[in-house]
Amino acid sequence: MAHWRRFLVGAIGAASLVGAGTVSAGADQGDTLLQFDSMTPVTGSAVGTVNDRGLRGGGFPWAISTGTGQVDQGVVEVDVTGLVIPVAPFNGKNPVGKFDAVLSCLTPGGVVNLSTGSFPANAAGDSTIVDTVNVPSQCGSPELFVGATLGNGFVWFARSNAQVENAQ
Repeated sequence: MAHWRRFLVGAIGAASLVGAGTVSAGADQGDTLLQFDSMTPVTGSAVGTVNDRGLRGGGFPWAISTGTGQVDQGVVEVDVTGLVIPVAPFNGKNPVGKFDAVLSCLTPGGVVNLSTGSFPANAAGDSTIVDTVNVPSQCGSPELFVGATLGNGFVWFARSNAQVENAQ
């Protein structure tokens, strides 16, 4: 009987260690929804057209030097450099004074696009966006777009090349 008691206590102890390890691993991974270290600019057939997320591409082709960011517990952080229009009449300059970011999620009810506020962008196309959005409880295939809110609504200039950490 004592042998079975030791076996049972050992089994319960081992099971609790496995369970505790599972909980902490999930907690570490559960906060970051999206992280990326590159972005793709709007070019070609995406110029001026509405994409699969319901967002219109900018009216000119764009280029980007770097674009990095993440969405963590609804906090959107994006840094872009060299987000410019490389063709005439702009010839490598950014004509827009402020950039916005849009987090796009696929939910059971369809696409949900969440906008940040507008943040200063210089003529070289450099900007830092840090803002908070209310992420839906289910946000599948998250993508982040950087662009501007103009007279006809938001238009995107670059989209994240995602490394999904934890699609909720």
